Amino acid sequence: MSKQRPRPFHPRPWPKASPSAAVAATGYWRKRIFKNSYTHRGQRVAVKSWSVKIQHRRIRRTFSLAATSRAAAAIEAKAIHQTILTQGWGAVAPPGHRRFIAARSGAGDEPDHFPKTDVQYWRRRLLRRRHRLLPGAAPLAGLSVRIEHAGINHYFPLGTLDEDAAAARAREIYLAVVQEGWGAGNQRFPRELTIAMHWAENPLAWTYATVHTAVEGPLVNVLSRSTDYAQQVNVAIMEPDASVRWALARCVNRQAAFVCTATYGSAKDALGEIPGSAANLALVNSSSPDLAAVEFLNKLRRLIPDLPIIFFTTYEDSDQLFKATPGGASGYLLKRTSPERLFEPLIGVLEDEELSVDRIALHVRRYFQTLVESLSALESAPDRTKLTPREHDILSLLSKGYLDKEIAGALGISLWTVHGHLKKIFNKLGVHTRTEAAIRYLHK
Repeated sequence: MSKQRPRPFHPRPWPKASPSAAVAATGYWRKRIFKNSYTHRGQRVAVKSWSVKIQHRRIRRTFSLAATSRAAAAIEAKAIHQTILTQGWGAVAPPGHRRFIAARSGAGDEPDHFPKTDVQYWRRRLLRRRHRLLPGAAPLAGLSVRIEHAGINHYFPLGTLDEDAAAARAREIYLAVVQEGWGAGNQRFPRELTIAMHWAENPLAWTYATVHTAVEGPLVNVLSRSTDYAQQVNVAIMEPDASVRWALARCVNRQAAFVCTATYGSAKDALGEIPGSAANLALVNSSSPDLAAVEFLNKLRRLIPDLPIIFFTTYEDSDQLFKATPGGASGYLLKRTSPERLFEPLIGVLEDEELSVDRIALHVRRYFQTLVESLSALESAPDRTKLTPREHDILSLLSKGYLDKEIAGALGISLWTVHGHLKKIFNKLGVHTRTEAAIRYLHK
């Protein structure tokens, strides 16, 4: 037995945390960068750019990298991490913005954000869309961009799949909006809009389609088959925005036996001229700035009691349409369609000898009843709607307007897990978008 007196125990202080040699090495980050993916119309789509996840002081964020090669992306990721260690999260992640883009690639330069006047800023914000812009044509792929300025935002089609040309076009649109205002920008450049036709309000029954606006161009009746029907429908349009008027007039002229005979920019002009025109159907924007929809309807009804009037509303996109759907209705049925089929609920009316409010209401009711019956048959198909409890949770949050990252946070799962569940949900429900999935969920 030792007779030495035991010395008191004094724990050694832990050394201050410092970046390890491994973390400081470029090779460490080369193994941790990855290419992101997302679900579009039920298909997994890989993003071309590199991304990296960085964690510091219990905060973890994902950054999109500007570098195109793996080696350069690893160097950029290392620089981001070093900046976070020395300057904190505020140096690289402004509120609501997770992207960190290297503006200078020289050795030792501190990465920075590209300004909005730089083409590279817009290159990283390009979106791939598919539109059917011509009657009977296959959907065309193209790049679009969402431009925000002064609290307003719109989607603009860029007319190309070339990323360099698309980014340059996006920059041109942005500069025009900043320098000349939204009014001038909307007149110079076509933009994407979702037009919703209000066929019934309770239960709510709408059809909607994505269109491209413009201010000039041929308004040829490209689907003129009036000889196949008992009559031709002359349509008058009341819409304050000239570019939307043109787009809607083009949609009308794409419908069989429908012809746009007059357009009006204000409720006052429409009330003054429609009674003396040959129009036997009126399309009216429900959000006219000079007269409320109900008041316009009452005044036009007094002037022309038998004239059918259909209201429509324009939205930035289908997601905005879904979020803005009015409450109070006993049911909802929103059907996406193509621009050349926007008036499909009225096809049955063309077989009648008389176009009246009552006949239109009858055919619209039959059209949506057929849709409901087909949906019921689809939902009863085996193995189509057997959603798991987790998929029900995700659909519930999706129907409340949650974003994917908000769903991930609420359920305590990763963003990629949310994307995987959404892909399975799309396949089971037979839908292609988040909006359609949410509508099917609420309808059921």
